[in-house]
Amino acid sequence: MSSAEHGTQQAQTAPYEALARMIERELELTCTRDYEALESLKAEREALIASLPATPPASARAALQRAALMNKRVEIEILRVREALLLDAANVERVGRMARGYSPPRQERRHVEASA
Repeated sequence: MSSAEHGTQQAQTAPYEALARMIERELELTCTRDYEALESLKAEREALIASLPATPPASARAALQRAALMNKRVEIEILRVREALLLDAANVERVGRMARGYSPPRQERRHVEASA
């Protein structure tokens, strides 16, 4: 492969490598729960994907495979974070019920019935 062909191949695969790096960054941000940074990264990712050709070049295969694997890891991490949030919410509800159990009993309020 000549240096010109190698340069062309690198230029063709560069956006796919960038996509794989973006997904790696998405995994990091998901792990740290940095949702604001995730939102801005999402916009960058959508813009990059929109700029890609409908059919990727064969030379982008490795980058696309890495991106697909990283995307699967992001999905798994999202499920893990979701489960942790659900457990936290359930714990808050349980603690609230316990706290209400220690509160003094409510006295019934007498309602005054007035007729004109």
